[in-house]
Amino acid sequence: MRPLTSWRIVQALGKQRYLCLSLLAFLFALPLAGDEPGARLTTQLVLVFVFITGPLAVARTRATLWITGVFAIVVFVMGIGSVLGGGDWFLGTSALVGFVFFGFLSWLVTRELLFDVKEVTAETLWAAVNVYVLIGLSFAFLYSVLALSSPDAFVGKFMSEPLRDQLLGFVYFSFVTLTTLGYGDITPNNTFVGTLTYLEALVGQLYVAIMIARLVGLYISSQK
Repeated sequence: MRPLTSWRIVQALGKQRYLCLSLLAFLFALPLAGDEPGARLTTQLVLVFVFITGPLAVARTRATLWITGVFAIVVFVMGIGSVLGGGDWFLGTSALVGFVFFGFLSWLVTRELLFDVKEVTAETLWAAVNVYVLIGLSFAFLYSVLALSSPDAFVGKFMSEPLRDQLLGFVYFSFVTLTTLGYGDITPNNTFVGTLTYLEALVGQLYVAIMIARLVGLYISSQK
């Protein structure tokens, strides 16, 4: 049986830089799309590129490729269902599976960076950026799940929008928390959510410190 890395589609699209560009395209498309159903459908279509490049970039076995692929399909189908008026069940399922999908991707890339990478290359740097973005998106989808299950979990100016339109607000809140910027315009409103937010801030700080040390150590070793 041919190894996964020999597949033409993996060789063509299974690059960390393509995943990074897909993630950045989604982050830029999200605030520009607007709240209309057609605009949100466009955002879902942009997200398709993440669903394609993500599994191909991180999968090293057929099992991980299948798992990430199934997660991607479920998020896309449920997201389309919510855009077409399928109700909060579609939106909640999409957010929950989205959290698992992005969290799983970030874990796979982090594991490779920490244990498998032996030298610093351009792909290594792309992968390091990807993990940071994936962590932020993972928490954003988790916050969306919590807001759907408990509408008073957050307070702030983004909270005046209907729940189905709040993903942009949670992406914003997640990256503000991850970078410890903390504007304070969205705040947790219960102990559990507050705990998650400081854990995300802790993960963001530890990731930067550990990953920079790891990459610098690899670079110095390669120079020697």
